Amino acid sequence: MLWLIWLIVAMFFVILELFTGTFYMLVLGISGLLGMAGALLHAPVWVQLGIFAVSAFLLYAFAMPLGRRLIPASKETLPSPSQLIGQNAHVIRDIVPGEGGLVRVNTELWSAFADESIAAGEVVTIEEVKVSKLYVKKGQV
Repeated sequence: MLWLIWLIVAMFFVILELFTGTFYMLVLGISGLLGMAGALLHAPVWVQLGIFAVSAFLLYAFAMPLGRRLIPASKETLPSPSQLIGQNAHVIRDIVPGEGGLVRVNTELWSAFADESIAAGEVVTIEEVKVSKLYVKKGQV
């Protein structure tokens, strides 16, 4: 019955990995499955814990660096929203005062607000960024 506990532990870490995306929890999930194998072979609990600990250590020591080399991290950095100030944007959906509208900055769509009505198709200048909202004015820089 101890194998079932190991299976639950392994599944917990695998499911947790789905939310983190770092592969650290996946290593613990694989180690949990190896601990379960020890339980299925009727090994004592201390051996099962040893299998779990040693396999986790070995996977972290060898598999993680190998994975980093095989799957390079993205070097793309996202721009800071403050870098958008002063840039031009194209109005996609009419901007109505108090209600807002939609603008395209490069390839991204943003909610936009202005003190005046601005029709779709016009070019605006970004004056301010608050959270995920742009405050714009007519005209371009």
